Amino acid sequence: MSEQVSSVYDWQHIEIYARQIIGKKAFREVSTFWQEKPADESGHREKLPVRLYIINYGSKPAPSSEAGYPVKTVKLCKRAVFPDYPKNTVTGTRKSRITHRYSLVLLVEYENGEFMVINLPRQLSAPGSYREGITLAFSNILGSDGKAPVPQHMNAGDISEKLSVIPESGSFSAFEYMMAFPVSAFGSGITIAELDNPTLQSTIILSNLKYDSDVGEPVLIPAGEESFIWTTAVDFMLYEDIHIKLGVDQDIVVQGMSEL
Repeated sequence: MSEQVSSVYDWQHIEIYARQIIGKKAFREVSTFWQEKPADESGHREKLPVRLYIINYGSKPAPSSEAGYPVKTVKLCKRAVFPDYPKNTVTGTRKSRITHRYSLVLLVEYENGEFMVINLPRQLSAPGSYREGITLAFSNILGSDGKAPVPQHMNAGDISEKLSVIPESGSFSAFEYMMAFPVSAFGSGITIAELDNPTLQSTIILSNLKYDSDVGEPVLIPAGEESFIWTTAVDFMLYEDIHIKLGVDQDIVVQGMSEL
């Protein structure tokens, strides 16, 4: 059996379309679900777990609500990232801004052995704004009117962060985490021409998702219209690694033979 061997003189100029990485940055164990602690006298702020008030099993809004069965454990069943997120934008002020939208699915076990699946933020309400057939938990990251979120802010050096809740058709569809930081964090070798390149693209990889869940004591929460409902206080916080790569499109010409 004989095989045909191609001579170097048979090679062709082949163009390859690729993306050149011009900078990358990794943020480790970033808390993307948190509640801000009010600033102290020095103006210092810090992140705290989001305080959720999960309705006790069997408790209903009433002037004298029955206690029901408190929450025993809370586990993260799923963190769903919305299509086209996370994304990164390089602003005119030479800052990189990450926008990350997601929802949380929690598996809740109660003291009587029953389980419930809670979708946040769709089934989240502000204290005093109970919605029949929807509300399974309350949080102060929603405004007292039950319609507008209360954005959480954090600034540390050149990095600013924000957590909000996205309203949709009388409910809430997603949590939105944003982080902004100087483009210089990607490295000093990035030029203005590269930042202004119309092919500039970002790739964001999320990894190492972790959470903390701390179940507290039963709490009586206002439900609205002079009614109350028994809940269990649960402190919940989410962490993950965020990897960002900046790249520009390049045409590379090589010598070779195409199999096409």
